[in-house]
Amino acid sequence: MNKNLDNDFDIVISSKSEIKEFNFESYELNAVEIATVSEQEKIFMNTYKKYKNNLFDMCSSLALIEKTLKPSNSFMAWYESKGLSKDAVSVYLKRWNLYLEFQNYKDKIFAYSDQAIKILTNKELQYEEVLGILENDIYKVKEIKKQLLPVIEKNKLEFLPAGQKFFNFNKIKRMEKRAKTLKDDEREEYKKELKEYINNLQKLMEEL
Repeated sequence: MNKNLDNDFDIVISSKSEIKEFNFESYELNAVEIATVSEQEKIFMNTYKKYKNNLFDMCSSLALIEKTLKPSNSFMAWYESKGLSKDAVSVYLKRWNLYLEFQNYKDKIFAYSDQAIKILTNKELQYEEVLGILENDIYKVKEIKKQLLPVIEKNKLEFLPAGQKFFNFNKIKRMEKRAKTLKDDEREEYKKELKEYINNLQKLMEEL
């Protein structure tokens, strides 16, 4: 599906319960028009479902490629060789990481527009604030912005200690929430990556 068309989906088709039959009888449509719409509707919906499944596979594969190439610092060179932009790759990975954090909401996460994903993965948001969007029937980007942008600005102030200009601790709180949702077989890998993250921060400290 064309990326622009994807971004135009204001309403997320996330489950069968949200799909309703179109009432042709309420409109002045002839038999040919009804038959045409019915046939093309099937094609459209089947294509959309395939697109969502393909998007899941794309994000999963990209995340694994990133993990594989990260030690050699060659991931950027790889995706640039495939004609992918940094922004596109970033959104794919953000969508995947959001799914890992909220796996019960797979359908919604892989149906949201790129713009919605960027908002939902803002580093200033806490676990409960993102969950509040996923739990409720909030699909339009306009509504997500209305709900979360004020929260983002509020969190920037709340989690920034007095006199501190560069960092806040909101990300650590999200990491704590994420750790609690991990399966047993994921914990060792999580600890390994966390140690690597801490080591990199230590190296940065030494270079300053």
